[in-house]
Amino acid sequence: MLTIRQIHKKDFPFGKKVYYTYTSQKYYQLHSEKAENGWSFCLKEETFETPFVKELEEEIFEPYKEGSEVYLADWDGEEAAIMVIQEMGWNHTLLIHDLYVKSGFQRLGIGNSLIAAAKKRANELNVRSIMLETQTSNYPAVQFYLRNDFDMIGFNTISYSNDDVKNKEVRIEMAYLPEERK
Repeated sequence: MLTIRQIHKKDFPFGKKVYYTYTSQKYYQLHSEKAENGWSFCLKEETFETPFVKELEEEIFEPYKEGSEVYLADWDGEEAAIMVIQEMGWNHTLLIHDLYVKSGFQRLGIGNSLIAAAKKRANELNVRSIMLETQTSNYPAVQFYLRNDFDMIGFNTISYSNDDVKNKEVRIEMAYLPEERK
C-alpha cells in the first residue's frame, strides 16, 4: 500500500541523502542552426550506441532548496520515492526540484501519485504552472512527464558543462499548465 507523507528538515539533523540511478536507451539530440534573422532548434529522438547510465547522490535539504516541501512515498512501509517541491513567489510557479523513485518501485504508479500530489498542491497555492528540469539523456523521465501532461518549454545547452550537446545531456525545461490557467 502506498502512503505519501511530508517530511521536515528538523527530523533529519544529519541530512537526508538520496541515491538515484537511471539507464536510458534513447535520448533527444539537439540540433541548432543560426539563420540570417534568428535560430532554428530541433530535438530529435536518437538511440545511444550503448545504454547511458547516470548515478547521482544528492542531499535533499540543500540550502538552495530552503522553503521547499519534501514528500516521502512509502510502499508497504518501505521508502520508495521522494519529491521536493517549492513555491516560487517571484514567478508564481511550483518548482519540482527532485522526483526520485527507487528502481525496485518503478512502474507501480508511485511517480504518478507524487505528480498528482504536486498538481493538488499547485491548485491549493493557485500557481500558474508546475516547472521542472530533466535532461535529454533521461528519455524515461521525459516520457514519464509527457504522460503526466507536461510539455517541453525550453533548454539550456551549457547548464552542466560546456559540452552538454556533445555529451547528449542537455538540460530541458518542462511545465504543466492546469487547464483553467492555460
